[in-house]
This record gives sequence, C-alpha cells and structure tokens, in this order.
Amino acid sequence: MKIIVADTYEDLSLQVANDVVQYLSKAGTPLFCPASGDTPAGLYAELVKQQQQGIINTSNWRFVGLDEWGGMNGEDEGSCRFYLNKQLFFPIQTPEENIVFFNGKVENPIVECERIEEFIDHHKGIDVVVLGLGMNGHIGMNEPGTSSDLYSHVSTLDTVTQEVGQKYFSSQKKLLTGLTLGVASIMDAKHVILMVSGEKKSSIVKKVIEGAITTEVPASLLRNHPSFCIYMDNAAAGLG
Repeated sequence: MKIIVADTYEDLSLQVANDVVQYLSKAGTPLFCPASGDTPAGLYAELVKQQQQGIINTSNWRFVGLDEWGGMNGEDEGSCRFYLNKQLFFPIQTPEENIVFFNGKVENPIVECERIEEFIDHHKGIDVVVLGLGMNGHIGMNEPGTSSDLYSHVSTLDTVTQEVGQKYFSSQKKLLTGLTLGVASIMDAKHVILMVSGEKKSSIVKKVIEGAITTEVPASLLRNHPSFCIYMDNAAAGLG
C-alpha cells in the first residue's frame, strides 16, 4: 500500500490524473474503470482539460462501469452513468462502443453482471480502477460484510448508502439495490486507486489504513493488492 497526501483537493485531483494517464499510456488499448461520485469529479475535470488541450489522447481508451443503482441507467438523472456522461464521457467525446456500463433496468441483473465480467475478460483485465470511499468503508457498492470472493453482483444497499445517495437526486429515491463490480473484480485490476477527500472521511480512512483487514470495512481489503495507492487531501488525512 502506498499513501499520497496532497495539500488541497485540486492538487489531489491533478496527482491522480497524472498517474492514471501514466498507467493507461503503458497499455495498447487500456481499460479504465472510473467511479462516479463527488470525490473523483476533479480528476475527470483534469483529464478533460488535458484531452482538450491536446496533452493526452483518449481515443483508444475503453471504459467499464464500476456500479449503478438498481432500476436505473444513464437515462436517469442522478444515476452513476448520468454523472460520468456529464463529467467525462461526453466532454472527451467517447464513442458509445468504447463504454460498457451496468444497466440497472434489465430484467435479469445476474446476466447483466456476467456481461460486464465477460467484457473485462475480453480486454484481459482492468488496467486502472479509481474508487471513492463510502462513509461506511464501502467501495463501489460492496457494502460491509460483502464476501471478498464475489465478482460482479447485485448488492443490497446499506442504510448509510441509501441515505447518502439521496444527494445525487432532486427528489427522494428508493435506493435498495445496486449492480457493482465485486471486490474480486477490483482486486484483479492491475492498479487500484482510492481517492479520499474532506474531513468527514478522516475517520473511515484511518480505519482503512490502520485497522484490521476485514470485510466489515471493504476498502481495507485493498491493502492486499500489489499496486494499491490511497490519495487523499490534508483534510481527509486529518492535517487541515
């Protein structure tokens, strides 16, 4: 495990962006798994800026979704795909055929999870996965107590996730389930990045770093990954 502490959120986002680009540039047709949420937004803004300035070329990048709310897809305002469309996919003009994302509206979510894993296998694995850290220690929608052996699956959401998730929607939603890459899917990625920002995350990130490696704090399981790095700002590190 490697830990990088940046002074500000802006510095954090730039550092992660530069490292993501470095990792992806080493693959011929890289597969990138970006998380949705507030914390990675600055990363995506930096990638968009670099692409629009001609510093990087994202035309050969492929994307696989990390997770999606049950019963939703990119057409739903507030969905994971909706935010990634807005923050990353549309600004860098990613062709739809270069994106494979969970569709939470399918009749058979188990088959949908199999489709995602087949896509990952076809591309010989994920090169980089970027994760946010849930207030309860979840990664993706792998909630406390989720088996570390699971690949893509349907998750029953913790009450903390149900409550925190409301911030993405203009009206109250029933957020009962999610489709998500499993811990095993994430652990198979070549590089795993965990982004943490803000004082409110300082307590849980301390557990991730210093506590027991346990399914009760899913992000702690990442410490067993050979190329795992936590990037956080001073506030999350308890320094400011």
